[in-house]
Amino acid sequence: MNGRRMVRCAGAALVAGGLALGCGDVPTLQDGVAYISAIELPLPAVAAGDTLRDSLGRVAPLRVRAFGRDSQEITGLEVSFLPTVLPAGVTIDANGVLVARDTVGSVQIVGRVGNRLQTTIAILQIVPDPTTIARPAGDLAGDTSLALPALRPIPVTVTGVYRGASTTVNGIIVRYRIDSLRPRSLPSGSAILANAAGAALRPDSTIAVDTTKSGGTATRSVLIRAGSGVQSVFVSASARRLRDGTPLAGSPVRVEVSVKP
Repeated sequence: MNGRRMVRCAGAALVAGGLALGCGDVPTLQDGVAYISAIELPLPAVAAGDTLRDSLGRVAPLRVRAFGRDSQEITGLEVSFLPTVLPAGVTIDANGVLVARDTVGSVQIVGRVGNRLQTTIAILQIVPDPTTIARPAGDLAGDTSLALPALRPIPVTVTGVYRGASTTVNGIIVRYRIDSLRPRSLPSGSAILANAAGAALRPDSTIAVDTTKSGGTATRSVLIRAGSGVQSVFVSASARRLRDGTPLAGSPVRVEVSVKP
């Protein structure tokens, strides 16, 4: 249900950490709210010492949406956000604007609507501001496919600088795109972006996203279909800085995956 959490009467807690109701009870809906969304993070990470922003570098608050029985959105409600563990490494104002201290780690946050509804825990990474995206040194060769169908992973690593030292950065969104095929006249679907199992990641399979994990690496794969007639696939991977939304140095990373006759 798109991350929304239904309020149910099933002899269990109303929401995590919230009020428990027996099956014979009929809950009174505060402000007409039947259920609320999970916390919507503008990005999965915030730069150490900075304010949480969106992908364009604009300050963006945490958000929780509330809905009535008929799934109509209810606006104008007071929402509060609280770290679940102290010290949290962040401050959050009444508008949901989050500022991180100059540290790295992660913070767990819950949102509350009124005094009866609480979200599940959201995890936000506090990371060095990324500066560079590149292919790992050991992955610069071997982009020729010997047989079809061929599945070629394309890893990239995001790095930054924290307190004067270079370091990898997790929690950064990397956007992959198939820019073109050779020959250009091939039908769509001849080559797609896929996961490690070769499954398309979305209906428009020429674009995909991944988030850097521990070690600063994101990966998506190119699947070249058997009998497609593909000779080469040209792929790009790009990412942006957290503080201002500008492209990282080296972005986009461009890769050519070729089919060897």
